[in-house]
Amino acid sequence: MKSRLDRYEEFIEKEYRAGLTKPDEYSLDDVTPDLRQRLSEGRFKRIVFTGMGCSAIVSDIVRGYFTEIGLPLEVHVVNDYDFRFLAAPSVLEDEATLYIISSYSGHSQEPVLAYQRLRAVRDQVLLLTSGGKLAELGRADGASIAYWRLREPDREYPLFHVSQYFAILMDMFHEFGVLSDDHHARLGELADLLEADFEKSGREAARRIADASEDANIIMIASPKWHESLLKLAKMHFNEMAMVPTARNYFHEFCHSEVATLSDPVRKHSTVWFSDADDDEYTLAKGENLQRLLTDDRPENRNIRFSRVHLSEGDFLRKYFTALNVVQHAALRLGRHHETRSRDLISESAGNPWYHSTTIESELTA
Repeated sequence: MKSRLDRYEEFIEKEYRAGLTKPDEYSLDDVTPDLRQRLSEGRFKRIVFTGMGCSAIVSDIVRGYFTEIGLPLEVHVVNDYDFRFLAAPSVLEDEATLYIISSYSGHSQEPVLAYQRLRAVRDQVLLLTSGGKLAELGRADGASIAYWRLREPDREYPLFHVSQYFAILMDMFHEFGVLSDDHHARLGELADLLEADFEKSGREAARRIADASEDANIIMIASPKWHESLLKLAKMHFNEMAMVPTARNYFHEFCHSEVATLSDPVRKHSTVWFSDADDDEYTLAKGENLQRLLTDDRPENRNIRFSRVHLSEGDFLRKYFTALNVVQHAALRLGRHHETRSRDLISESAGNPWYHSTTIESELTA
């Protein structure tokens, strides 16, 4: 099996944009007619997504996008199985709530526990998986299951395929009657634009972020529009691929709290601000003031690097996937700089050997 970073580089160059044009690699054959009918009739007024890691990330993109286009469907994302403290009873106890439990492997324990807690309302549940224990439980109960059917998946790093996951979900929601547009043309056009956007300004932005972040902890900040949808996934790329400690925060909260940590001239920090041209004037002015504070020529700033990623062109999707492309290239450069060997800590700490490198290698050689 190729190394983590070699596969990552190959994915960025060949599959990231192409994934937007592969919306058909899934199956709805095991979705019940009853659930299909209720979706097509608009009887659900909200969706609660739950999942862990990358299996949940695409849910945040969907929530951000649906909010941007004004779709009259609430979207909640819960990254746990103890819903009581993460969503209101009015959401959890409503027959108009659809639960989508997402686990690419189907072996992660938290989505399995979430399903077990929702068995009593399984007619309101859609399992989104490639198989595993989650699918096994769903089939035994007659629950609705939508299957990922990616033809060339990277087992160890599902985060590689977020662009394709999004394309599939847009097609899936169209099939269910939730969206009037299947997004094929829109995402095909976007795939072409991403290459031009990256060459225009993205490549240099990725280099600046990577150079500023060498041997530093990364702090990412952005407005609420991007905090969940973009920064959560960006953090995963820096954590999993570059293996660099990375945090994220809401822009204004950061300015009222965490910025205090940047008073220590000994610790090296790289602050990355994702600024949207559509942010309000107060936010943009405050960001420019923060940039000035952290780049002034003074001793406290000697180990602080400040980078700004301008989200300026196009709509939500173009801004999102262009910025993610910048993050990926920066993470690749940082990964090459550090050359940290993975300990498979994610698989082992999550208790899911399905995506442990030794499991995958043994299956490849079997």
